[in-house]
Amino acid sequence: MAECLRCGGVVSLVEGRPRVGSAGVELWHSRCWDEREQPVHVPAVRAEPQLVLPTPVARPRRAPVAVAIGGALAILGAVWAVREARARPVTALVIAQFADSATVALHSELAARDTAPPRPEPLDSETRFPMPIVDGVPIDDLYPSLCDWIHPVAASAELYPPLASRHFGAERRGVMRTECGAGHCGIDLDGPRGRPVLAVAAGRIVRVEHDEMGADGRSGRYVRIQHDDGTLTSYMHLDDIANDLDVGGRVEAGQQIGTLGATAVYSAPPHLHFALELPNNPDERGDTSNTHYIDPAPFLVRATIAPLFEHRHPIKPAF
Repeated sequence: MAECLRCGGVVSLVEGRPRVGSAGVELWHSRCWDEREQPVHVPAVRAEPQLVLPTPVARPRRAPVAVAIGGALAILGAVWAVREARARPVTALVIAQFADSATVALHSELAARDTAPPRPEPLDSETRFPMPIVDGVPIDDLYPSLCDWIHPVAASAELYPPLASRHFGAERRGVMRTECGAGHCGIDLDGPRGRPVLAVAAGRIVRVEHDEMGADGRSGRYVRIQHDDGTLTSYMHLDDIANDLDVGGRVEAGQQIGTLGATAVYSAPPHLHFALELPNNPDERGDTSNTHYIDPAPFLVRATIAPLFEHRHPIKPAF
């Protein structure tokens, strides 16, 4: 038995057709020998489809040095982004140049900050208005009446005015006091006309001016109080003065001494001109001018604002 050289099938020595070739004697089927010049037809075998999964590619593990370099580059990119955002308005084109989500979020925040109106800074009385020091001693230790003030305007919407023109030392013409900066020797406190004006601390009345223009033509109706430690406070441009207020009379902290007004005020809205004086001679008492003005701001921002109280009239009995 042998193998046919054409079709590969088994052929016996009896039926096979021998042929001497280069490798020796070869056996052929008779039919295969006759068709040896024709190409062999091999029936196609249909293969079942197979699911070919992609071969996972192992990513090389980053070395620690590469990670550090990448982190440093990311930080430098963020710093550069912040500088660019502050230097010019952030546009969508600039944002699109950065694929990192954190950088895009940073640019968006800076863009919103550039377009948003500025936020007012909160008033920090301890930082912005530190307690004055005199010869190494806090001034409220030297003058205890400066502690725990009642704000002079009842139910005031502000402890301290935001406008610089209303501050101590603002420009005023005709005032010749060197300690008052450009001329303003007090603070103008805003409020509606008729709002109660209160004594900031206990003391005695040393002056009551009922004239609408005041003795100097600028102060209007006003009250001046000397407190127990010699300090003096003045309340000017009052609309009305309390009926029971007389020179020499005593007032308590928070007691109403008048109402806010605009007497001797020509161009400004109604307000209270409030002033604070320290005595040059602590033992001197009365309506003295031997004083010097200081800024009352450190004490106003630490004051307590009193609420409005409803004034009820007595009910007359029915007959």
